Amino acid sequence: MISGKNDILLILFNLRDRNKYVKKYFKLIKKFEEENLLFDILIINEKGNNLPQIDSKKYNLLKYNSKKKIYGMNDIFKEIYNKKNILKKYKFCCFVEDDNFIFPKSLEESKKFLKDNNNYIACSGDSFLFSKIENKYSYLNKYNAPNTISQKNLEDRYKYYNGALCYYSLFKVKYFLFILEKINKISDDNLSEVLFNYLAVKIGNLKNLNNLYLARKYPRPPIYNIPKKINWIKNKTLIIDLNIVIDNILKNNKNLVLEESIFKYLGNRFYLRKNTNFIKNLYFKFKEKYFYQINRHQINDFINHLNKI
Repeated sequence: MISGKNDILLILFNLRDRNKYVKKYFKLIKKFEEENLLFDILIINEKGNNLPQIDSKKYNLLKYNSKKKIYGMNDIFKEIYNKKNILKKYKFCCFVEDDNFIFPKSLEESKKFLKDNNNYIACSGDSFLFSKIENKYSYLNKYNAPNTISQKNLEDRYKYYNGALCYYSLFKVKYFLFILEKINKISDDNLSEVLFNYLAVKIGNLKNLNNLYLARKYPRPPIYNIPKKINWIKNKTLIIDLNIVIDNILKNNKNLVLEESIFKYLGNRFYLRKNTNFIKNLYFKFKEKYFYQINRHQINDFINHLNKI
């Protein structure tokens, strides 16, 4: 039963053979939570998978089972949409993979920004990658979160968008569900992520706050990976799904936006990338070093705690 006490819903999946990650996630929450930061947690168990024993007295934990096996991001988005009646009881929501971590304090800051700024639909912050090598976690580098996007012209918004994943952001629920409703009409995992990102940029402003928001494990679990391009292009339903994506981007817009959105994505997807020049490499290295230096205490605290649990 939802208490109505909290207005943020965190969405987490308990997938096959990944119970240990869910337990670890709750241990991390205990470490980084603060007394006045509360949110509800929706855990969707994959069909046939049992939720491990979790000590979650402080949180309103909502547990539901998926209707079928989960094979990729499209299934994940559809299972969230199946729980739309639950999501509608909240003002804000965000999805997080079981081995990533969103810092509770940054959720609260994102919520405050969205409450104070009606013209924004989602909010996130700075992010970083970590990895496990020889049974020990360590920091890797800065990870691109969606940049602040507030241009009035849609074509400019797509030009400015940095290509980062939008669905880890804290969203106003009505916009999150609007995007999932469109994704519900396609079946391709790769295009599900692409459509989410481009619709998010299309329907509203996104804000990137100057705080530590997300720690993301690298590499992704195979279930979240996009297919290799040679396998992807052979998908028989790809053209059908691609037309749905194009129709959603084009609706109420000129053809020109396709050049800065889905056509740009496809070009990058199939383009053989060349090495960047020395100056660009040096600039990126400097940005990564600078990011670590200004956030090193929080990052090291996170990594050290992760290695203890």
